[in-house]
Amino acid sequence: MNKSELVSEIQANLGGASKADAENALSAVLASVKTAIKKAGKTVKVSDKDAKPAVAIQLVGFGTFSVTRRNARAGINPLTKAPLKIKASKAIKFKPGAGLKGAL
Repeated sequence: MNKSELVSEIQANLGGASKADAENALSAVLASVKTAIKKAGKTVKVSDKDAKPAVAIQLVGFGTFSVTRRNARAGINPLTKAPLKIKASKAIKFKPGAGLKGAL
């Protein structure tokens, strides 16, 4: 499903809303998710080895978005096979909730 199909689905679920209203609703939700993840990412310090995942958004029945820390590690360039260092970073994780798992 792409964005336009999702907008159409939202429009159908809202029943009588215009396509512009459905697209505005989707844009508002996505902007809120980005803001929450950005705030949670600031609480996870990459240099802190004991950092726990910071929960950005928890939607009961759907799932949880969280930000976790990834340690620096050694890697290999696939083209040249030369070793390289990969810097520490943050990653976004999604853990589906029971309601979403049950829908499958």
